[in-house]
Amino acid sequence: MVMNSKNNKTISKYLSKLLPKYTFLKEPAKNLEIVVVVPIYKEKDYIFKTIDSLLCCDETKKGVEVVLLFNASEKDNKNVIKEQKRVAETIRKKYCKRTNSWLSFVVEERYNIEKKHFGAGMARKLGMDIALARLFSVGKNEGLIVSLDADTLVLPNYFNAILEWFNDTAKKGASIYFEHPLDGNEFTPEVYDGITKYELHLRYFLQAWRITGFPYAYHTMGSAMAMRASAYAQIGGMPRKQAGEDFYFLQKLIPLGGFGDITKTKVIPSPRPSNRVIFGTGAAIKNMIKGSNDINYTYNYQAFNDLKVLFSLRSQLFGIKSVDFNLWCNNLAKPLQIFLLEYNFYSDLNNLNNNCSNIKIFEKRFWEIFNAFKVVKYLNFVHDTYFKKMSVLEAGLTFLNNNNHSTEGLNSEKKVLHYFRDMELAV
Repeated sequence: MVMNSKNNKTISKYLSKLLPKYTFLKEPAKNLEIVVVVPIYKEKDYIFKTIDSLLCCDETKKGVEVVLLFNASEKDNKNVIKEQKRVAETIRKKYCKRTNSWLSFVVEERYNIEKKHFGAGMARKLGMDIALARLFSVGKNEGLIVSLDADTLVLPNYFNAILEWFNDTAKKGASIYFEHPLDGNEFTPEVYDGITKYELHLRYFLQAWRITGFPYAYHTMGSAMAMRASAYAQIGGMPRKQAGEDFYFLQKLIPLGGFGDITKTKVIPSPRPSNRVIFGTGAAIKNMIKGSNDINYTYNYQAFNDLKVLFSLRSQLFGIKSVDFNLWCNNLAKPLQIFLLEYNFYSDLNNLNNNCSNIKIFEKRFWEIFNAFKVVKYLNFVHDTYFKKMSVLEAGLTFLNNNNHSTEGLNSEKKVLHYFRDMELAV
């Protein structure tokens, strides 16, 4: 692919701000095109299965690297770091000396990370920065950085499906289709029941979000996303957040355009409980095991219907004055009206109008002031005050009944989840 001089400067500027400067013990192959980043923190029970899954992938015509980023906090005890180093060395001996014309493994270690920054976001950032530097060193500004977790398996066509999707040079990023295992012998029936409900919540939330007309609604799974190196640098890299880093990151990446869903392959994240983050899959399962019933519930469908009305009428807000805005809000459901007033939405709206010369620009930039963060804030606000959350089964069936889908025979969370999975694959 021809090197873009603008992207070359963007990546160079981004890398120039990083410390330490990267030196490579193992130089990247000249045909390197895709780098998969796997953060590893106390993952000895999972990482070897993940590596073996990657080794079972179909051969590609492009070079592939897997960067395994071992990390630990400055507050971790010596035994944690000792174990991290032991596993890292085992992987080096077992996998990194393999001779393979297309797939190689790179082990990187970053210990003593400041406690205030230590977490999933920092680990992803360190690994993805390394991936960027390695791609840049061989002139692959439009090469691919892929994020995977240490407890996540992939299908054999994983690499080739990603490469095929990005054959279109206009594409900058993607969410990769995922499915948690819903049964098996590795975990208790309680865990499989919990992950079924949690995944149904994720898929219902996505579909309900999309029917509002919001243009940037995608899954935000850290173990299932890919992007061009140039796009990664353009948005300033991965944030150092201790949780939710994937959501924050993708809300900057998606609006660049050229974002979509890769559905010709899938990743298989583990349903295990986790103490690593305060929310997300692992935290939801952990809290369920401790007795929380939050995993049984999700957002009320009516909250999305109300938001759909606002988004469908947004063109009427172009150039609107304060007094007219207050009257205009009568078009909306009461909970949404109060949310807009409570959070002084008109101030953001007025600033946007002052910077938009025509309605076409206004409609496009409207999503800057009612972005994904505002959607989540709205949903939390109205459920704290007005709406009662629905069971995931009731919510899924309500969505289907209201959007011309048959619910005949869909009498369990698992059956409804399979239906939602099929909906995503059919797009």
